[in-house]
Amino acid sequence: MKTIKFFALAAIACGAAMSFTSCSSNDNPVDSGKATVTIGFEGATLNAQGFWCGEENGNGTDTGWGGKIYPCVYKEGGAEFNTTFGGTYWTGYAISNRTEKGFTMGDFTPTGMPDQFNNVTGKAHGGKNFCIVQTYGETINLNGATLKGFWFTNSSYTANAYLNGDGMTPGKFEANDWFKCVLYPTPVDGMSGARYEIYLAKDGDYVKDWQYCDLSDVDAFKNVKSISFQFEGTKANDWGVTTPTYICIDDLVIEK
Repeated sequence: MKTIKFFALAAIACGAAMSFTSCSSNDNPVDSGKATVTIGFEGATLNAQGFWCGEENGNGTDTGWGGKIYPCVYKEGGAEFNTTFGGTYWTGYAISNRTEKGFTMGDFTPTGMPDQFNNVTGKAHGGKNFCIVQTYGETINLNGATLKGFWFTNSSYTANAYLNGDGMTPGKFEANDWFKCVLYPTPVDGMSGARYEIYLAKDGDYVKDWQYCDLSDVDAFKNVKSISFQFEGTKANDWGVTTPTYICIDDLVIEK
């Protein structure tokens, strides 16, 4: 186990128990000797702007406000990445090969604000494609596999909020501000109550490269039914966090 690094400080708590593991830009997946699969999102079909965030299909349901939402799924390596597409919006797991690092505000629709599909490195960790996570309950279904780890970095949209403010709470991030992604694993045999934290910004700085989150020694990610994502931060109002709730991930290592 490598020394815990600043941004990759991660804690998993189950009841009163607390243990720490490390994520860093230098760590590599641990080979247990068992068969593993690396999910790199290279099989996705992207649009002309270089992203996929769902599409209209035959399973649409009425929203009650004159529109429809469409449940979509990207499948790779036995895992299922669930996405909700609403035409002018999406939530869940988008896939991108965009190489732009910057962010320009648009109308918040997928095609009107394509920079929400950028990450701060301007590239995938491996290959060409990476995944953007922005969930409202959508899960990654692992169907009994073990999540050994994955690479992560900041979305350009989120980084822009660190530097320039989010338009809903005052000012840019200061030294006492922080923003983190929280993973909740659901085991095949029921609920665990476990949570795993990844800081994306803290102490006046933020993640600017791809870093590896090593879960190989974390029991809560073994024999997992699904993974869900939530976000917490100091920039918030009465309705929740105002920092754009995005994280970019790539090269998930699972073991079956």
